[in-house]
Amino acid sequence: MTGRRGKRRRPPEAVTATLRLEDATPYQQEIARSVRAQYRPALLVMSGHRMGEKILVEDSNAVIGRDPDAEVCIDDAGVSWEHARIEDQGGSWSLIDMGSTNGTVVNGDKVEEKPLNHGDKLVFGTTMVRFEIQDAADQAFDEFVTRLLNVDDLTGLYLRRRFDAELKQLLMRANVDHQHLGMLVMDLDGIKAINDANGHEFGAFTISHAGKVIGEVVGKHGIACRWGGDEFLAALPGYDLERTLVVGEEIRAAISAHHFEHDEVVLHPGISVGASAYPEHAADAESLFRAADEAMYRAKRAGKDRVSR
Repeated sequence: MTGRRGKRRRPPEAVTATLRLEDATPYQQEIARSVRAQYRPALLVMSGHRMGEKILVEDSNAVIGRDPDAEVCIDDAGVSWEHARIEDQGGSWSLIDMGSTNGTVVNGDKVEEKPLNHGDKLVFGTTMVRFEIQDAADQAFDEFVTRLLNVDDLTGLYLRRRFDAELKQLLMRANVDHQHLGMLVMDLDGIKAINDANGHEFGAFTISHAGKVIGEVVGKHGIACRWGGDEFLAALPGYDLERTLVVGEEIRAAISAHHFEHDEVVLHPGISVGASAYPEHAADAESLFRAADEAMYRAKRAGKDRVSR
């Protein structure tokens, strides 16, 4: 049996009308402008501890190397301090080896200088990156994806994976510049009681707002992450133990002063904070964390809602 196709109904004009870009909202106009934006190079890290990260090359002449102050820092023992550089040739880009110990490789060939094309694979030491040309839309998308991969939705702080990578760079810089590096390990007090009395939604609300308070304080001094659950870490470049303790107390006081209220229920969390510092307590990230973690537990045993060394 064959059915008849009915006459198509024409939708209302408001549905079929094409939006003129000059009449678009500012957000839509920004999308349109991004298509015409200047192209910039980027490096997608395909191996190593930064694997999956995309690094936008901001400068016309970007140095690639193990130097923590390099425009593209690659923490790889096979990479020279200043290994190579990417040069803007006026709309195209070239890679130039800077006398590196292990050489620079493009698509399997060792090179001294090489024009770069989209998709070229570059090897520095044991680290491989892919060279890409991006417009503003690509860059905005990558920033969005990077945020998904590196930022905790609940608190807006770094995830532990990104924090660990940043901490490694901060320690390297502290070692090179003979500077201090402070660390804080923080654990909220009273979350179990809040969960038991009100439900986990209230605990999540408390963790979220506490993370934002920590971020506001630490953002003036260094970087912070949500380590997991109701635990947080902070790294403070240039801070010795005494200055790190001051920041810890600033965080404790800020949590104490913050008004935590959800669905007309006022909540009263505290926070226990442990502090350590490089090089006073440790020579590496693991021992620096362990020293601050032990100090945090001393704060718990001493009565909670306090800062300990």
